Amino acid sequence: MLVDHRGNPVVVKSTAANVSEQDQVLPLLQKIDRFLKALIAKGVTPILEADKGYDSRILRINVLLAKIFPWIPYRGNKKQKGVCYLEKCRWQVERGISWLQRKFRRVNIRWERKMVYWTGFLSLALIVFWMQKIGNFIGLCG
Repeated sequence: MLVDHRGNPVVVKSTAANVSEQDQVLPLLQKIDRFLKALIAKGVTPILEADKGYDSRILRINVLLAKIFPWIPYRGNKKQKGVCYLEKCRWQVERGISWLQRKFRRVNIRWERKMVYWTGFLSLALIVFWMQKIGNFIGLCG
């Protein structure tokens, strides 16, 4: 399991392009269930932050039943207060994805027949990406 800079678990799962992403949320949350229970025991409410593609009443109810707050904007033109903040940082994510697509064509176009090989190339691409970011931060790279 991956861990971010704060020590929080980061779960990554690759699926086929024709699989619904909403169906993958609850199995991923079950993988970090032990961590979530520890947070809830401390009195902290875990937050699931997702984009509009995850907007579903059933998903919201299931996430709330797991004692997690769903921070998911609503689809459509409905302007809901307090939910529009997610769109402010989306360009950073899209910029990172476009960088991966430019630098690593094997990640963008999946030529490998086995998911293990593609996941290896994705991991290598992310390592190079973060090494460059860290190098820029400490002044090693241009």
